[in-house]
Amino acid sequence: MSQGRLKQWVSSSHLVWLGVTILWLGVAAVFRPLALPDEGRYVGIAWEMLTSGDWLVPHLDGLPYFHKPPLFYWLTAASLNICGPHLLCSRVAPLLSSIVMAIALFRFLFLYLNKRTAVMAFVVLVTQPFFFASAQFANLDMLVACMISLTILSAAEFVWSIDRERPAEHHLMLTMFFAVGGILAKGLIGVVLPAAVVFCWLLASRRLAYIKHFFWWPAVAVFLLLVSPWFLLMESQFKGFLDYFFIHHHFQRFAGSNFNNQEPFWFYLPALLLLTLPSSLWLLRFRRHALRMWTPVQRDVGLLMLCWLGFILLFFSIPVSKPLGYIMPVLPALATLTALLMVQACQDSVFKRRSLWLTLAVAIVACVIAIMTVIQHAKKVASYQLAMQVQSLAHAGDQLVMLGKYQFDLPFYLHLSKSAWVVTNWQAAAQEVLDDSWEKELLEAKRFNPQVAAENLLNEQQLAQQICRLQANQSLWVAGDPGSAAHLALLAKVAPQAKVRDHYLWRISPAQIASACA
Repeated sequence: MSQGRLKQWVSSSHLVWLGVTILWLGVAAVFRPLALPDEGRYVGIAWEMLTSGDWLVPHLDGLPYFHKPPLFYWLTAASLNICGPHLLCSRVAPLLSSIVMAIALFRFLFLYLNKRTAVMAFVVLVTQPFFFASAQFANLDMLVACMISLTILSAAEFVWSIDRERPAEHHLMLTMFFAVGGILAKGLIGVVLPAAVVFCWLLASRRLAYIKHFFWWPAVAVFLLLVSPWFLLMESQFKGFLDYFFIHHHFQRFAGSNFNNQEPFWFYLPALLLLTLPSSLWLLRFRRHALRMWTPVQRDVGLLMLCWLGFILLFFSIPVSKPLGYIMPVLPALATLTALLMVQACQDSVFKRRSLWLTLAVAIVACVIAIMTVIQHAKKVASYQLAMQVQSLAHAGDQLVMLGKYQFDLPFYLHLSKSAWVVTNWQAAAQEVLDDSWEKELLEAKRFNPQVAAENLLNEQQLAQQICRLQANQSLWVAGDPGSAAHLALLAKVAPQAKVRDHYLWRISPAQIASACA
């Protein structure tokens, strides 16, 4: 693209709209407590990365946690390090990813189609309720969706540069860089899904011969040099890591049925259409003959988006477990197809133009109502309410005990730097059917550091011994339910420091600990 064309998309008016978009996507992230279990888990791991000083190995309660790669934790820990343990800072990774993804889609369509389609796709994307909510939800889904989207868009630019006999190497280098980001965000799908989408597009557009250009050796070398070190380092420190990460958490999880969110094969299509209402209603206007009215470039872009949408939906429909966030990478493709139909409709009549603006207005209102409802519900989360009552009394070096349940978010809210002691019937927990319960997550991590597991995963007898080993200046915080006093004698003479419904939090002072252990 010409320099003039490139400069046009970075105009001052676009920067103003960027600021509006940041406020739109991020304002609610300041107020909503962490949702459990996902936000509490992933932010908790990032908090532990920051407080422990170990930026290489993700830890959950002091144990190596290898369900996911480290990119999300790095970004979140870095933001917490810069601006402190605040809710907005804990959500920088998804918020930044959503903004980058929306800008990348706008830039792509502005350069290769036209401003009207680019603006329409951008607005449709950021007003999809699914995208809007996910932009402020602290888990890996928006980050990996961003990386997959950037990889596909860069690969498409690489192909079109070859078409037009223009320098293309920098597009391929960017493609490889974003693919590395996808792998470090979620694993193999970070490269497998973009590669499959681009392959389908090249096949459908009769460009299959272009595949050989993607194997330019400097780009492949850069890809391997960037993606390999963390995985090889983890295998060198933790034997069996590669098998656990790739075989168990990729292939066995894809084929297995012992996980949550089990849904039928067809689940994702209606879920996607519902979560992107009302703009998804415009897809009803899609007719095969409409493609003939598009320019060759529009058809090529439309074909890419159809391959993008179709393959990823099909891929994630195969496994039994179907978390909603898995299909987030299709949102830019869906927004583009919707925008193409909207732009075409606007040329037909004033009535359809009014329908378009009504659609966007309804989408904005739906997003606002949904997020306000979620905020009100989230503020009732017991762990958040407990922590807010005692946050000023807790110190970083205090010891936290969790009885019967691991509360992912409490160490973050209390700003604690030590791993919690978790007390439950671990023998019974080992017999759990589902592989993604919090008990199974901690027990699986035990294999990578049995010594720390012996210190943190306790039964009631072991807890009593551990308490008496605390340092003289350490306070003890105990999270449990009203019946917890029957299991820990130390609580019998201590009133709860905070309580919310059936969730209690006790504080036991160093003097009380010393007296009980004398």
